[in-house]
Amino acid sequence: MGSADQGNRSATAAEIREILGPVDDQTVSSILNLEATPSEIIEAQTWLTSDDYLHRQLHHALSGRAAQVFEILEAEQPEADRP
Repeated sequence: MGSADQGNRSATAAEIREILGPVDDQTVSSILNLEATPSEIIEAQTWLTSDDYLHRQLHHALSGRAAQVFEILEAEQPEADRP
């Protein structure tokens, strides 16, 4: 993933798993269908795992494919784990 152009190309399934850790095939497939870049996936994952993402939303909302990746990842979380 050290490629200089990683922000401009769609992530591979291997990169998605490297960024997110263990995720099911449906989640990987959904993200692949979005053609999200590695940086968009990282942004969505960071947003999801942040303790303060609701507060940050007031100052910087996710948009585009990063927001779509976030929605996929959030839907995969058990409801009890959601902020």
